[in-house]
Amino acid sequence: MKALKTLKVLFFITALLIPSLSFAQSQVKATQIIDQINAGKAVQYKGVEVVGDLDFTSIKDVTVDEESERNWRRHRGSTLSYWCHVRVPVSFVNCVFKDDVLAYIHDDDENETYNAIFYEDVDFEGCEFQEKSAFKYVQFRKNADFKNTTYHDEALFKYTKFSTDVSFSNSQFYRDANFKYTKFPEFVSFDKATFRHLANFKYTKFPEGVTYENAQFEGDADFKYTKFSDPLNFDGAVFEGDADFKYTKMDSRSFVTYLLKRKK
Repeated sequence: MKALKTLKVLFFITALLIPSLSFAQSQVKATQIIDQINAGKAVQYKGVEVVGDLDFTSIKDVTVDEESERNWRRHRGSTLSYWCHVRVPVSFVNCVFKDDVLAYIHDDDENETYNAIFYEDVDFEGCEFQEKSAFKYVQFRKNADFKNTTYHDEALFKYTKFSTDVSFSNSQFYRDANFKYTKFPEFVSFDKATFRHLANFKYTKFPEGVTYENAQFEGDADFKYTKFSDPLNFDGAVFEGDADFKYTKMDSRSFVTYLLKRKK
């Protein structure tokens, strides 16, 4: 009988511990992910919370940008740029980032910029960025996927370089969606995306087409100087704020001319 009571107590304690163990297993430290990259191991997580700043510019494989170094030697006041080489696949599916996700950092004190280059596939499908997400100047050499993502702070993709088609479909942008000067060499999708603040596509280039089908622009939309190409799809898109298409081009033609011809 005494042994049975002891067994029941142990079972009760184990039952209490299981939820906390499960919770602990669902959290991953950002520094652990950086350690994996430094060890040359592929990064693959699903349904976890990433705690701490995930700083891809903190990896060990860093080289100076030669052109910026030459400019810096001529003009010591210019910015010195570094490339941070992420040479393993990176996959996060349905993950929550509790802190910053940084693939770009500018050090004002040293006037230095650090940018990541992803050489293998990158996947952030279904993820939630609760703080900063900075991909400015970043290069994606292979596939990149950002569909079904949520951004609570600015989504910074200014000057970002993609190599293949990419999807931001069904994504939620609660602050600025900054794609200024970004070039998409292949087709890109923003279907069913919701832009709750400024949607900035000024000077953005879409040489192989883009779709904004059923997208919601709740704030202002800036497409000034944007260069579109077929296929272009704004079917069902809703603009609640101001939309600026001044100097916008469609296959080297005026965007207004394109719209008028389309209505005929």
